[in-house]
Amino acid sequence: MSDLISGIHYQSLLILWLAIAIDAVWQWPERTHPLTFMRYLVRQMGHKVLPSSDFGPTQHYISGALAALVLLTPLIVCLAILVYMAQYPIFFEAVIMVVLLDFGYQRQQYKKVLANVGRNKKSLAREMVATITARECDRLTDIGIAKAAIESLWLKFLYLYCGVIFYFVVAGPIGALIYRLLLLTSWQWHYRDNAMKYFALPVRKLVAILVLPPALCGALTTLLVSNPIRCVNAIKNATARDKTSLLLALFGGALNVKLGGPAIYANKKYRYPRVGGNQDVRYSHMLLARNTVVYAMIAFGALASLSLIILVKIP
Repeated sequence: MSDLISGIHYQSLLILWLAIAIDAVWQWPERTHPLTFMRYLVRQMGHKVLPSSDFGPTQHYISGALAALVLLTPLIVCLAILVYMAQYPIFFEAVIMVVLLDFGYQRQQYKKVLANVGRNKKSLAREMVATITARECDRLTDIGIAKAAIESLWLKFLYLYCGVIFYFVVAGPIGALIYRLLLLTSWQWHYRDNAMKYFALPVRKLVAILVLPPALCGALTTLLVSNPIRCVNAIKNATARDKTSLLLALFGGALNVKLGGPAIYANKKYRYPRVGGNQDVRYSHMLLARNTVVYAMIAFGALASLSLIILVKIP
């Protein structure tokens, strides 16, 4: 029995359960969270090495690639060596996963948006939405606030929660660390910022590939725990076929609401197609979105656990 428990995949299973449980019941204070410091470093690096507008797109592209490489590689290598050389690596792996799986912050902010929308406090609701989305929120209507919050919760669930767990199962804690840091970097160097348009492109291209497998797995899991027929119909009827629009269509179909539409980034308005269901977003849909994501979290965690158990059985 002790040999079974000490097996690498059983240890991974225990680490996964611990990280999921802590994320579910405890929220690491944002001020002291290690990723808060990483966000600061990434932003400062971006501002420091970003070429001026006098340089062409190629120089911006090269600078962005080198900046990410110089900033992230030493940290990843040092942590990998620490885990490899530790007498009890399971401890450090568990700490890494608890740090990386910080979806609880998104749910907490969504809960605050939900409370302020329920009390009809639009200004506070806009402030809360602004903490979890990159779009400008000052002029959002009631429907706009609700849509922005739902879309952010859904996409963060796929990219952050499902992504970290997926790469932990596939490549271990260091694989999850690499993915999470690249995701964090792509969000801090946002491509909708005109100054970052080409600078952020190398990381954005890489992340766009990396998010596909976990997003697909998370979307299929959500489809199964919600309304499969409505989700499939919404995807079929979506007028846009890009990744984000299809993912929003699936969740909009599950809730039977319209998602997408115009959004403002860096004082510029972008007109995205509306996808999903037939109804405009209401407060009840925000509640349904939260519950659906919770069910999907449970199902995805169970699927990841099952995958690790199957790996144990493979000689």
